Amino acid sequence: MRGSFNPFKTTFAFTALVIISLQLLSVVLSADPIALNSLEIISTAGDAVIRLRAYDPNGDKLVYKLTSLPSSGLLYQLSQVYSTKGYEPKAGSLINTPGTIVTGSNNRIYYKRPSPDAAGINKWASFNFTVSNGRYTSFEGTITLAPKSGALNGSDFLLNNNGWRVVGNKVVSSALYEPYSRGPLLNRYIYGTDDKINSIKAGSTSPDQSLWYFSAPSQLLGNTGASYGGVMSFTLAGFSGDFSKTNGQQTPVVELECASCQGPVGKGILLIMPMNSVAKFDGSPTVFKVSLFESAGWLKDPQNTLKSWTAASKCDMIQTLSRLSAIRILGDWTSWYETVALDNVLISNMKAQVPLCAMARPDASICTC
Repeated sequence: MRGSFNPFKTTFAFTALVIISLQLLSVVLSADPIALNSLEIISTAGDAVIRLRAYDPNGDKLVYKLTSLPSSGLLYQLSQVYSTKGYEPKAGSLINTPGTIVTGSNNRIYYKRPSPDAAGINKWASFNFTVSNGRYTSFEGTITLAPKSGALNGSDFLLNNNGWRVVGNKVVSSALYEPYSRGPLLNRYIYGTDDKINSIKAGSTSPDQSLWYFSAPSQLLGNTGASYGGVMSFTLAGFSGDFSKTNGQQTPVVELECASCQGPVGKGILLIMPMNSVAKFDGSPTVFKVSLFESAGWLKDPQNTLKSWTAASKCDMIQTLSRLSAIRILGDWTSWYETVALDNVLISNMKAQVPLCAMARPDASICTC
């Protein structure tokens, strides 16, 4: 439970930290190569020569093998003339089978988007590769392919509520869908209404202790490590409620959760972006842009009510994004009842920013940053 303290969990946490330390030591001693993740920005109907990169502590010669192919677009080996001389054409033989060894110079391959093509709110695709030094084979590295906007994942609610739910009310429910427009910032959106108040005194301006949130569907969760250092943006608008009487400034506006990560006491890491670190909201349609850097104001649940929330570390942020189990966006902004709409949720990034110290495992479960 958030903020609860249990001495037995403290012992468990110490044991878990010892195990993690031993895992880190084994990574150093084994000298395994590491296939490095990357984010490639590619134009609509465009193409790119992509260099696969890796780290080997001994500087061994590495063999690069593709372990999966992109779901959209085509991968090619480099042509002989481009690989050796840099002359067109770039495309050599089509790569259509996982397990293919990369033959291009400097571990390069060629990616081509289909035509016609159109960018949306999601990444183009991704694919994986491993490297081997003849003794050890790395874990998979991921190449994420994104359009010019940097879009990785999102919900535009074009046709339905995209699986979003409202949590924190009396019962968990599906977010209500509105297929109409309310101005330029709200065009096909979802909304929720408060049905549970828990204030110290009824009708008072004290903060509501029972907060409701919009909760993201599974499509936005999982390994989203490519978004580290990027931006989560969304639009909120209030339809009813007194937004001059908001909940406390430490109220979480965005919550990111990793249920499987090792937390300060037990399982789980919960990171929050508090109200005093985001744009002011008076109920009018407002676009929020929340940085996915740990230094942007993210706080970490200590899992102990006797301790204060602390600033999130680099490893906290990367591990949570790499094993993301929940995204929640605040709907309960006021100390009384309100109705709030959500639209245009977008997670984007323009360059890979996960450092080597967090790439020993694909899910960043070993992080030494």
